[in-house]
Amino acid sequence: MECRRFYGVPVLLGMLMLSACTTQVRVEGNRPPPEPDVRPVQNGEKATQTLEDMLSQDDFDLPRALLLFSEKYYPEFKGQAHDVDVPAKLKRFQEYADGLAKEISRARSPRTRLLALTDFVHVRLGLRFDPTDQGGANPENLFFDRMLQNRYGYCVSLSLAYLVFGQAAGLNVQGIRIPGHFAVIYRDREADGTPYETILETTDFGSTRDDLHFFAQYRFSTTSVKHGVYLTPLTDKELFGTLYNNLAGLTYLRNDLELSVNRYNRALELAPNNAEVMYNRAVVLRKLKRAHEGLGNLNEALRLDPNFVLALILRAALFWENGEKQQARDDLAEAMRKRPDWVEPLMLEGQFLMDDGQLDEARKIFERVLEMRPDFKSAHIALAELETRAGNTSKARKHMKAAEMDK
Repeated sequence: MECRRFYGVPVLLGMLMLSACTTQVRVEGNRPPPEPDVRPVQNGEKATQTLEDMLSQDDFDLPRALLLFSEKYYPEFKGQAHDVDVPAKLKRFQEYADGLAKEISRARSPRTRLLALTDFVHVRLGLRFDPTDQGGANPENLFFDRMLQNRYGYCVSLSLAYLVFGQAAGLNVQGIRIPGHFAVIYRDREADGTPYETILETTDFGSTRDDLHFFAQYRFSTTSVKHGVYLTPLTDKELFGTLYNNLAGLTYLRNDLELSVNRYNRALELAPNNAEVMYNRAVVLRKLKRAHEGLGNLNEALRLDPNFVLALILRAALFWENGEKQQARDDLAEAMRKRPDWVEPLMLEGQFLMDDGQLDEARKIFERVLEMRPDFKSAHIALAELETRAGNTSKARKHMKAAEMDK
């Protein structure tokens, strides 16, 4: 899923799925008061279009599509029908956008126009990042109308608020992907015609960043930008590819694996160059024992972004499980070279050593992981399994207890 990571329980990696938001940011103390029933006007043929009608185009009526998406899929998680008064909400959206447009018309510079937008989203609407859902497991944070009602969301849904209202008010704002994350790019011109461009971190009250910040933090390749994977403005259809990716992740959490794969398929139909969807689908295919298909997904993800380290790690795991040990070690070595600060490649190296019966060497690796990340539950689970194999039952119990304390 896009923007956050899920940790699986198995020792072999505890495979990460990309979902909501990888960054944790400051959070203000109390929840704001209930949302004032936030509800751009539709007429004629557009108002009769179905969600699938719109998704056949590159750009369409984004707010209407978001409400229809919610009406269609939120009932799976609510357990009953979710009837959205689409015309009423769209009318209210337009009223809000008109008010924002007036504020923007009085602004004299890109920065003051941007301030009007961020104040609208985070003060007028009261939207905040939900620090309790960095794994993207709460459907309330995915569906646009629910986010507006609850006042909490994650990077994708918060960014959509910037797009829905900013675009309706006449601003040039577009969504962009960043590894495991999502943000908004804003373009404008100074009074003298000088171009102005910045990236908005929507989980941090619209604070501004430049592309170098994201390159340094996430270390994705320039190749991925050339392929349109990251830092590339998305069409409405591609935005919905992200929504279907996150919907598939929620479906995976409910253990409906086949439906999850189908939704990842839909995400790739809408945004074929989304390497993270390919990775996520490979995670599910691995669980379904469809390793060959999973390898194909990972190969394509790595073609799009050669620095996609999670894909290297998962491909190493699949190679190992299918007896291709040298290829597995080659991928693992490359992952370690690219991200020596990550514990995930070390966990896999320890698993390889344990599988080969090299318990002393594996123990050193897992202990090194705990030096780097003392609270890393998967390392305690791995050590509990290792000590059980070695006949050290008291040490095994100690590590299992530590793992349980970390829950």
